[in-house]
Amino acid sequence: MCGTCAASTYATYARRATCAPITADSAHCPPPGKPVDGRKGWDLYWTKMSGYPMHRTDSSTVAAVSSDTLIPDLLRAFPQARAVFDRYGLRGCGGQFGPVETIAFFARTHGVDEQQLLRELAAAVADGSPPPAPTAPRVADTIYRRFFLAGIFIVLTAGATWGAWLLWRIGLAGKFTGISIHDVNAHGHAQIFGWVGLFIMGFAYQAFPRMWHTDLVAPRAAVAAFALMFAGIVAGTAGMTLAHSWSGALPAALAGGAAEVLAVLIFAAQILLTFQRSRRAFEPYVGFAAAALLWFVAMSVMSVWHTYTTMTAPTRDALLWYVGTYQAPLRDMQIHGLALFMILGVSLRMLPPLFGLPHVPAPRAWLALGVLMAAVVGEIVIFIWYRWTGSYALAALLFAAWAMLAAGVAMIAAPWRLWRPLPESDRSGKFVRAAWGWLAVSLLMLLAFPLYQRISGEAFSHAYYGAIRHAITVGFISLMIMGFAAKVVPTLNGIDTRSLTALWG
Repeated sequence: MCGTCAASTYATYARRATCAPITADSAHCPPPGKPVDGRKGWDLYWTKMSGYPMHRTDSSTVAAVSSDTLIPDLLRAFPQARAVFDRYGLRGCGGQFGPVETIAFFARTHGVDEQQLLRELAAAVADGSPPPAPTAPRVADTIYRRFFLAGIFIVLTAGATWGAWLLWRIGLAGKFTGISIHDVNAHGHAQIFGWVGLFIMGFAYQAFPRMWHTDLVAPRAAVAAFALMFAGIVAGTAGMTLAHSWSGALPAALAGGAAEVLAVLIFAAQILLTFQRSRRAFEPYVGFAAAALLWFVAMSVMSVWHTYTTMTAPTRDALLWYVGTYQAPLRDMQIHGLALFMILGVSLRMLPPLFGLPHVPAPRAWLALGVLMAAVVGEIVIFIWYRWTGSYALAALLFAAWAMLAAGVAMIAAPWRLWRPLPESDRSGKFVRAAWGWLAVSLLMLLAFPLYQRISGEAFSHAYYGAIRHAITVGFISLMIMGFAAKVVPTLNGIDTRSLTALWG
């Protein structure tokens, strides 16, 4: 409410109160000097101005608010209950009447004690205070849309479509060196920063503040982060692609990389400060998310350096050295560091309430985080050290790092038994289960890499290595993005997923 209306009670209106003064933002209040005749008069005025009715309650109505009550049904009848849901992270989600889900489901996914939520809702329904006025969506409520749409645009252009064209050219040439390494790097750059990075940022901006029951710090900064990130992706990808044909290619690529670094720093700072503001417990899923942010910053900085060294390599041998030494560690940062850690963190927090899976015990999750951090740092350091020294004994240690990587993932996923049907599932469940299956394939192929080398007689296979990377990027990461998008986007827009297709086609 606004002006003196914010402090008024229904008892005031029962005495034919006059709503004054009226401010510019108070279109929902009666005109200056216009009396409102008691509760009935206020109810009629509220219905006319807001578009939905105000209902009165008795004890039986309050008791009817149960775990199985749908949020839209409750808010249509008792809009004053919206304040309770907003307190626990609803804010802008689902439109005017909220997402089509039960109170019990909301409590589970938002980390609220169900009985406490029911008590607060019952009190709000029974309360005689006026409901909150309808408000326009805030930047923080809709910022995810531009990130998601931009990510889809990039994956359908520089991502999947261009990637298919590059594979076609490789096939026509009959060799993996049939295309420029700069084209390969530009494609990978667009996929990692555009498809994966933009979706991570959009999801985190939307979901994390709600998980922590607080508001996003400096929401306008998210707009700047998006502009910098998107411009950086376009400039960087164009610069790498035109490395051999445009004199401004290197400045464009480096400027794009710098913009991406700045965008990532803004994003990471916002998320960390938002968590600090919330004063929530530092749970394992937060630890995974924080580690992912660390990898995001590190890989963004290394990406700029790697772009510079590959685009300024004086000879072909120097280019091959830089690519052979630093490209794999960069991809490890991006895929095993940023993407895997963020997905594991979100899975720890969201898969149990979404699909009825058991919660992973905190000590087990913390141990898995330590094992996985050691594994990713290990595979990066060992590989670079091996390339610097040429010691095959060091190369053999990579298997230990890969085994730790597989063990850490298994510690998280084993309690969920994802090879079985999910206890509670909808159209998004199939994507999640398939994604984890592809992660298992990727890790098994990684562990079998030494065996493949021995059988094939090849010291390095572009085909096998590329298959490992695509199993985790296209198989695991992309399917998880699609699965969560299929669940989250309809919810955020108040669409009942039961009315949508099953997505089998």
